[in-house]
Order: sequence, then C-alpha cells, then structure tokens
Amino acid sequence: MGKDQSEKPIFQEWQLPSSVSFIPHTLVFPSIWLVLAPINAELGLFLGVSLTILSIAIRLATSKRIRVTATVLEVGAASIPRIHLGSAEVVIESEQFSEKGPKLKARAFLALKGLRGLVKVINTDSEDPTPYLLISTRRPEELKQALSS
Repeated sequence: MGKDQSEKPIFQEWQLPSSVSFIPHTLVFPSIWLVLAPINAELGLFLGVSLTILSIAIRLATSKRIRVTATVLEVGAASIPRIHLGSAEVVIESEQFSEKGPKLKARAFLALKGLRGLVKVINTDSEDPTPYLLISTRRPEELKQALSS
C-alpha cells in the first residue's frame, strides 16, 4: 500500500555530521586494543573495530533530519502540525548571532547546528507556550518555500 499524498515530503534534509567530527571515533580502536592487548590481543582487535563501527553508526543514526509534508513539520524527534505554524523567514547571516543570543526567547524551540542557514518559524498554537522555532539548515530558502506552500 502506497503512502498517502499528504505524507509525501515537500522538503527533506538529513544533517550529517561534518567529516572532521569523525576524528575522535578513530581513537576508539587504539584505546580498546591497548587496554585489552595484554590480556587478549585478538579480543582487543575485534572489540576495537566493532566499537569503532558502532560509534560511527550511532553518530549517523542520531543525525537530525528535517522533513516537511503537507500536514507536518518534523525536526529530529519533534513533529509539529503545519496548521499551527505561521510565517517562516530566513534569518540573514548578520542577524543570526542576535537571534540565537540576545533576542532568543527562553521558550523557543531550537534545532541548531553549525550551519550558515537559519529559518525562524512562528508558532500560532495558542495552547503551546513555544513562540517560534529556530531551525538550522543548509537550504534555508527551500525550507521557507516548503513551509509557505
């Protein structure tokens, strides 16, 4: 059975970690092997390789995903019905520091990452105390357009 048309993604982005952030994972293997080598070198080799692969897999699996469908905005584990979303605006680079700092409201929903793009989406749900969402993205104009459609 196919997916409902409302569940077809209008926009999606998988925010993979940068390649440089995997450098610490390379230290898992030698650490495990050095600890276990005096006891059992083969076990140290096996566990070192296994735990290195596992740590990288966990890192990839927990990477944030942004998905917009006709009915919902999903950011990581959060799922917000689009009927509760107001206007979306791309925050220009010169304003991003103040949006993340001095202008930030304590109840805002933050999905920040070290990316250049930032989109601010107003929450119109009167029952929800969250005033807006700040979402980092590699493609801010596309996200804004998807939320505006």
